[in-house]
Amino acid sequence: MKKFISLSIVFLLFLFSCSGEKKNNRLNYSTSSDTAMEYYNLGWQQIMDEGRYGQAEQSYRKALQADPSFLIGQSVLARLTTDLNERLELYKNLEEKKENISGDERQVLDVYIALTKFTNLREQKDPKAGDALQQALTLAEKNLRQIVHKYPEEVYLKAEYLEVLHSVHGAEASLDTLARIVSKEQQDNPFILGYRAGMQAETGNFSEALGMAARLRELVGDSKLPKPDAVYADIYFKMDSLRKAKMHADRAYRLDPRNLDASRLKTRIDTKLQSQKEEKD
Repeated sequence: MKKFISLSIVFLLFLFSCSGEKKNNRLNYSTSSDTAMEYYNLGWQQIMDEGRYGQAEQSYRKALQADPSFLIGQSVLARLTTDLNERLELYKNLEEKKENISGDERQVLDVYIALTKFTNLREQKDPKAGDALQQALTLAEKNLRQIVHKYPEEVYLKAEYLEVLHSVHGAEASLDTLARIVSKEQQDNPFILGYRAGMQAETGNFSEALGMAARLRELVGDSKLPKPDAVYADIYFKMDSLRKAKMHADRAYRLDPRNLDASRLKTRIDTKLQSQKEEKD
C-alpha cells in the first residue's frame, strides 16, 4: 500500500511539473482582462500571419478599451499608429509608467519603447534617429534573445528577434538562428514561412524561396489576405523581376494600404522602375 501511495505521489508531482512547465512556455502579461489579451493576441496574428496592419490597429485599440493601463498594449499601438502626435503621447506615458512593470515583461516593454523612440525621432527628422536605432537594436538583440529561449511558445516574439538579427547580422545569421529556435510545430506559422522565404531569396536561393511562398499561399488559403502577395513581391524584387514584384506589391497594397511591407516595397519598386525608364529615355 505504501508503495502504491508513493508511486501515485510521484506521478502527480510529475503531472504538476509538466503542467507548470507548459504554462511557463508563454510570457505572462500584467493585465487581468481576458478581453485585452484576446485582442492583443489577435492583433499580432493580423500583423504577422495575415499582413492586415489596419485591422491589427483596431484590435490593439479594443485591447486598450478593455484595459487602458495595459502598457505592452500601448507600446505595440505606439509602434503601429501613423499619427505622430498620438505616438508621442503614448511614448511619454510609457516612459512615465514603465517602472510599474518588472521582470521579463519589462524586458519586452523596454524594447518596444526604444523602437518607438526611434520612430518618433525619424519622423521628426532628428539627427539622433540613427543612434536611437542602433541602441534599440542592441537592446532588442540582448533582451529578446533571453525571452525567446525562456518562452519557446512565443512565436511572434521569436519573429521579432529574427527580424532584429537580420537587421544587425544579415540573412544567413538569421536563418541559422531560425533553424535552432523555431520548433517543428512553428515551421508552418505563416510569418515564419514567409520570413524564411524572404531570407532564402536574399541569399540567392530563389527556387526554395518561391516554393515556400507557394506553401504559404496554400496555408493561408484566403485570397483577401495581403501576406502571400507581400512575400511574393519581396522575392521577385530580390530576383530583380520588377514587373512581377510590382504586380504582387500593388495587390497587397490594395488589400491593405497600411501593410508596411507592401507599401515600402511598392515605393522601392516604383522608384527602380522609374529609374530604368529614365535611363532608356
